[in-house]
Amino acid sequence: MHNRFDRRRFLQGGAALAAAGLLPAPAAQANASRGGADLVIHNARVLVLDKRFRIAQAVAVKNGVVQALGQGREVLRLADRRTEVIDAGGGTVLPGINDSHLHLGGFGLDFPPFTYEVDTATVEELVEVVRVAAQAATTPDSWIRGQGWNDNRLPRPPRRADLDPVSGNHPVVLTDFSGHAMAVNSVVLRLAGITRDTVPPAGGVIEKDADGEPTGVLRETAQGLVSRLIPPFTDEEISQGIDTGIRILHSLGITSITEPGIGLDRLALYEKKAREGALGVRLTALLSAGVEPRLLRETLAAYRPLQGVDPRRLRVAGVKIFADGIPTAAKTAWLHEPYLDGSNGSLVIAGSTVQEQVANLHELIAIAHAKGLQIGTHATGDATIDAVVAGYLKAMGRRGGDPRHYVIHGDLTPEATLRTMAGRGIGVNMNATIKYLLGRTLDPVLGTARTDYQWPYRTALDLGVNVTSASDAPVTFPTWLQGVQSAVLREGRFGGVAGEAERITVREALATYTRTPAWQDHADRWKGTLDVGKAADICVVGGDILGVDPHELINLPIDATVLGGEVVYRRKASAAASTRAASRWHARGTACLEGGNCCCRITHA
Repeated sequence: MHNRFDRRRFLQGGAALAAAGLLPAPAAQANASRGGADLVIHNARVLVLDKRFRIAQAVAVKNGVVQALGQGREVLRLADRRTEVIDAGGGTVLPGINDSHLHLGGFGLDFPPFTYEVDTATVEELVEVVRVAAQAATTPDSWIRGQGWNDNRLPRPPRRADLDPVSGNHPVVLTDFSGHAMAVNSVVLRLAGITRDTVPPAGGVIEKDADGEPTGVLRETAQGLVSRLIPPFTDEEISQGIDTGIRILHSLGITSITEPGIGLDRLALYEKKAREGALGVRLTALLSAGVEPRLLRETLAAYRPLQGVDPRRLRVAGVKIFADGIPTAAKTAWLHEPYLDGSNGSLVIAGSTVQEQVANLHELIAIAHAKGLQIGTHATGDATIDAVVAGYLKAMGRRGGDPRHYVIHGDLTPEATLRTMAGRGIGVNMNATIKYLLGRTLDPVLGTARTDYQWPYRTALDLGVNVTSASDAPVTFPTWLQGVQSAVLREGRFGGVAGEAERITVREALATYTRTPAWQDHADRWKGTLDVGKAADICVVGGDILGVDPHELINLPIDATVLGGEVVYRRKASAAASTRAASRWHARGTACLEGGNCCCRITHA
């Protein structure tokens, strides 16, 4: 992306400001915009997040960019009667968070009125959620979707006898936390034609009561009898879900995201929102490449560059390639050395042999690279990662330019490959929050050494690789403070440390959520740090990120979020709600990952 900021207009008159005493040593820095600041945030530790890791006490914003940094008293002199002033109460101010791998469409549809949370302690509480959903429905026969019930927590699964009295004519389908079971009401059973005589598909279970009648609980492949009937979300519902997701992102301090693997229909929706000024986040998109070269060529032939859209708000960077599975209990990632049980995963690229699959993978990369597109490739197993990086190097040739191709996830990237990636400007997008979810649970799958090494943050950073961190929401809730905590401690959700040698510092972890994602976005000239003249995307945290015990990072509240100089979020309640939401996500995300379903909770995305 070309930097379209006219930096000269922000820097004119700097000498005059210095003479006026607004740039005391070591430095309050200001641009030359006349008049008062639009916004001043003071009484804070302002982390510029540049490579020198400068810290100020206050920041001023004007015309959507950072106007000044420095000591509180000096920066406050830039305020006038029209200036909005935020007292950070001694908290931390840092650049707006950039979640560099997040599925916004699926994430936003995980909330009411589209999907209801039914992770309750009792069946009665679950039934009450369904009752409220039915009462809130705008049409008498609309589908009610829920997710999260856990029959390890409940005394028994919810049944149609529980749901029927409160659901009326609404079809109700409630997926459990793992995605391996669903509970439905009688309306759904009738629509699906499921009776006492229905034979479940191979591997499926239709639970029945003492009289031989279906209870409404369907497990494994039997869910398919219902799944095919559930109507997809409409464009309007998806649009509303996106708005919901963005509001939640604002409450978490997130101002930029990368959405990987979208289709042209989703892109058209984002383009419409951007043109209408209704896309409240900076969004970098990667189009889905498909699993064979023909599909990618068809997508690129149909794609038309965005018109009339600010590329700082919506930009198509390139394509996402999906190369393998994940190295969890599902054992679908492709490894050089097999899993402990002797099995192995494979590429998911089209081809009848490994050689054909690798050739198609490399052709996909070559097609995108030749078009000048950035490539992010989902690759978790070391064999897959080596094949991907080899494809990047082949496409880039001796010169290669600066495409900033990267490996998505990169769980088990070999050290030698990381060294090669550093030398050729190939990045890696890691998932510290998933590391927290999985912890030491993969010891029986990968062995202790590979479990410790998984997501080698320390090794990658020491070798000079550009490392970004992301939530992969809705697989995990996008609580970046949880990600920072995990990258620093490497402690699992159920205890134990998985990879002490791969721990990094809080400062390094913060860079993976701010400065380095801006590099990945080809936007490091205008965002990602709080340098003067850069975009005023700001996150205000209620606490000292650098001074608090890392175990307490997840409990720090987000006090305010600023996007392009506009305050888009101010905290009114405690941080507990966000922490609870993250906690509810963990069980479901873990179950999905262990089941082999990466990004599995994306609903109709």
